[in-house]
Amino acid sequence: MEASEARRFVVLDFYRFVAALGVFIFHLKLIDTGISPAWNGSYGLFVDMFFILSGFVISYSYPSDARGVAAYSRFMIRRIARIYPLHLLSLLIFVVLIGVGLERTARSTPLDFLYNLLLLQAWGVTDHLSFNSPSWSISAELFCYLVFPLLMLLARKVQPIVLGAIVAALYLVLAHGHLPLWQERSQMYGANFDYGMLRALPSFLNGILLAILFRMSHPYRHKRMIFAGIGTFGLSVLVLNVFAKPDLAILLFSCAILLTAVGESAFKEFPGARLLGRLGNTSYAIYMLHDAILIAVFKPLWIWLGLRPDQFGLFALACCAVLTIAADRTYAYFENPARRFINRWADIGATSSGATSSRKPAAADSSVRFENTERAVN
Repeated sequence: MEASEARRFVVLDFYRFVAALGVFIFHLKLIDTGISPAWNGSYGLFVDMFFILSGFVISYSYPSDARGVAAYSRFMIRRIARIYPLHLLSLLIFVVLIGVGLERTARSTPLDFLYNLLLLQAWGVTDHLSFNSPSWSISAELFCYLVFPLLMLLARKVQPIVLGAIVAALYLVLAHGHLPLWQERSQMYGANFDYGMLRALPSFLNGILLAILFRMSHPYRHKRMIFAGIGTFGLSVLVLNVFAKPDLAILLFSCAILLTAVGESAFKEFPGARLLGRLGNTSYAIYMLHDAILIAVFKPLWIWLGLRPDQFGLFALACCAVLTIAADRTYAYFENPARRFINRWADIGATSSGATSSRKPAAADSSVRFENTERAVN
């Protein structure tokens, strides 16, 4: 399947949904100091899976013949349309929470607001998290989008085995080198405000490598491969619940993504695709809104109900259900309409600027290719 015919991997979308809930529970457990630290102790590493998935899906879906400033501009507009509206909404929600005194822990100044507004908060410009703290990873994503042409150029110039060596070297240097960049003992895998965009870089490039390997996987595209992928992802969830082993997690995430994509590609339509796709659609809103809802609703509810730490499991399950419903409605009534509006505006602008061009058929073909890209990425 060519990049211009890109499909949506609904099982990978479901993984993103599970991972978003995992990050939420990772933060939810902090509402009571009595809750066992063993409760999904390392699910914060799911953020690194997000970076791998982004690199995989975006590079797989990107038109192979897209070149030049116009193609890059269109790519960036569509990526900004994907991430920015909900980021802006969550930022404004935190302004309100701080204004009414519900959020007292964040160090959020007018300068922090500017950094967050411009999505620069993970670029080493500050020494603390602020406002909607999970949005640091969206800042890191933006960095990867900006350097995406360079990463794709590298991927096209070298053999996959060489690219694999480069990815491994990046992980080795950034995650295990004694670099003064990171503020926490966990080094790169604990980075967020402290150059978190560099934490995203090896995983995003890893995703590009996986997309290349996927394109080479035609002889292995059998339906039974999906079971290997799902099993590997399940193993990663279990491992993260017990061990804080980032390197093992990255390896399991990578294998799960590749095996799942290979297996799912053998299906014309994967069973339950509509439900899996709908759950996948909620993942971004779950990730971006969970901290605000935790502060405004779930934490006060925990205190008001007088729950004990041993009741956390059922409470977390109920919170996941409520958060998923809220995210589903947010996607339907805000996130997706806002994205479509921006993309439509960009399409109108591109059509207007190319109205006098003598190359209308090529422009039309490019529009179709980018439309396919948008569907696959989302």
